[in-house]
Amino acid sequence: MLRRFYQLLKKHFIIPHILFWIVSIVFFTVLLVFTRGFRISEIDLTTAISFLMTVFFLAVSVYINLLWLIPGFFKKRKFLLFSVLQLGNILLFITLNYFASLLFEESHPDFISEAIAEFILVTLFLIVTTLLKFMRDSIALQDIELKVKEVERQKIEVELQTLKSQVNPHFFFNTLNSLYSLSLDKSDKTPGMILKLSELMRYVIYEANDNQVPLKKQLDFLKSYVYLEQNRTHDLLEVSFDIKGSYLETRIDPLLFIAFIENAFKHGCKTKSRNPYIWIQVDVTEPEKVIFFIENNIEPKEHPDATPATGFGLSNVRKRLELLYPGKHSLNITQTETIYRVELCICFRNP
Repeated sequence: MLRRFYQLLKKHFIIPHILFWIVSIVFFTVLLVFTRGFRISEIDLTTAISFLMTVFFLAVSVYINLLWLIPGFFKKRKFLLFSVLQLGNILLFITLNYFASLLFEESHPDFISEAIAEFILVTLFLIVTTLLKFMRDSIALQDIELKVKEVERQKIEVELQTLKSQVNPHFFFNTLNSLYSLSLDKSDKTPGMILKLSELMRYVIYEANDNQVPLKKQLDFLKSYVYLEQNRTHDLLEVSFDIKGSYLETRIDPLLFIAFIENAFKHGCKTKSRNPYIWIQVDVTEPEKVIFFIENNIEPKEHPDATPATGFGLSNVRKRLELLYPGKHSLNITQTETIYRVELCICFRNP
């Protein structure tokens, strides 16, 4: 409600100033009636002009403060100079208003008592208008921050959609290549592989478009993919897939782990080791926390430029993690001459 009222006043800049000075005139009139015994019916033209001159001099002091002193000195942290000039501003009002009273009032007021009253009056107006300005600036700043956050949110959504759209073709390209190799060999596994691939495609097309999916569905998807890859590799490759814990309904962004598994099969199958292996473990023993671990052995003489630490899939998942879980994830990749290990921890609650 307050923000809507602020937006209305922002569109009509002059209205709040007019309202403020109307209220001030009413307040000043009431003050004179109660402090000096004035009656509104007895106020003559001279008194009215003197009164309006006081309001005019107040307005001059107020706008000197708002338009020059605050932006030019206070906001630039020149507090000493601001204080000196503000004192000069107050003295200017007292001097102008005193001489105006000499012109329009028959009885000349005592300078000291008049100066004290005018000092209190102008100081009150300067404090009130300064607070109103700071309140308006604060609301305006919050408005700007909200707009910036909205722009950032939209930007993140666009980037995530772009990254997701890149994941799907990359995934299908690798899987279809595997299927093509089996078809060339006329393997009996081909029909079952096609069935598994259709299940994977159903997940990617219909469910991976959601912002988040239950972890159980994603693990089923990963198991199907592992089955697909394992059936096209040589029999010596040892693959294990273990799940620890029961918090499988935790919702997580889809297709986060597939790049690491693709990477492990791609490079783990290249090793000439007698015991090639891929170990996968997902730990969900704690609520709102998922730990994904994968390790495989690699060829010691593999060229550095072709190491598993690089590639489209891994750079993609890094970007998605930074956008989705800033400050709530840790990704540790360890690589030696013969072993490649990834440990990803995502904490959904604030650390």
